[in-house]
Formats: sequence, C-alpha cells, structure tokens
Amino acid sequence: MNQIGRITPSGSITEFSTPTKSSGPFGITAGPDGALWFTEVVGKIGRSTTGGSITEFRLPTNCGPTSGCSPRGITAGPDGNLWFTELDGNRIGRITTTGSVTEFKIASTCGYPDGCGPIGITSGPDGNLWFTAFDGNSIWRLTPSGSFTGAFHTPTKTSRPFGITVGPDGNLWFTEYIGNKIGRLSMK
Repeated sequence: MNQIGRITPSGSITEFSTPTKSSGPFGITAGPDGALWFTEVVGKIGRSTTGGSITEFRLPTNCGPTSGCSPRGITAGPDGNLWFTELDGNRIGRITTTGSVTEFKIASTCGYPDGCGPIGITSGPDGNLWFTAFDGNSIWRLTPSGSFTGAFHTPTKTSRPFGITVGPDGNLWFTEYIGNKIGRLSMK
C-alpha cells in the first residue's frame, strides 16, 4: 500500500493514496506549517494537508528504493524546517516548508562501506538534531546549520539503534533493534 492514514478519536480510519505508486511511505511528523510531512523510500519527501491533499518533493540526489538515499525518519527541526535521514545515502537532509532541499553528507563511514545508516531522527532539548546510526551503532548530533558535532557509541556493539525521541525527563531515548534494549543518552 502507498497510503498515509488518519484515525479519528472514534477509531474511524481514512487513507490517502500517495501520487507515486510504490512510494513506500515510511516516517511521518507534524510540520510547523500545520501539514503532515513524510518520507518516501523512492527518494521523495511528501507533504499532506489534514484533508489529504498531497504534494511530493523529489530529493536532489539520484536515488530510488534500492539505492542512493532511501529517506526514512523525519522530524520538525528547531529552525522551522523538516529534517530527515537518508539510510542508503549516508546523509541527513533538510527541507523547507516551501520544498527547498539541502543534503549534508556524513563524513564517516562508521566502518561500513555504505556509511553509518542514519534512520531515526528527533529535535533535541539542546536545539540540535539527533539521529541514530543503524550501521554505526551510535547516536549523532547535528546542528541546524548542518555541522556534525559528535557521535556517541552504544555500549552494546552491533545493537543497531533505530528509533529516537526526547523523553519527559529531557534525555534522549532510543531503541536498539538487535540489542533488544532501550537506551538513554543523558543530556545533563
């Protein structure tokens, strides 16, 4: 299925089809413009109104569902833009609410030929973006200006961190897909 959906408080589900067949919608977040923004593994970022009107923005890098970029996680950033991960491209992308895209290449390959495998992303309490490096077994920090300013390795090797969010305690919490653990990165 190539749809995004809406669930009402009564449990009624509405689905909205993406304009691109086999787009592979993956991550979704509320944007600063009142729309829903989502990633499509075929190399696009989608924007949907709450009524289901969808606009797609192609990434500047030549990519598709099996090579190039494969966008996955997405979050609203502290700068009023949307930030997303490119799993296969070893990049973090930024898209404005008008559709202008900038990509930031992660310099490190994390010991893997194809890169770190960025997948989950969130806005941190410190005003930076934080993302999981699935292949790099680490959590990375990125400033809104596009500078990578640190990587924190998980204590469990090959833990494969996946999802990430800010907890009610102000720390970063993440899942370890292979490590079968929940991790916390202290922000204090």
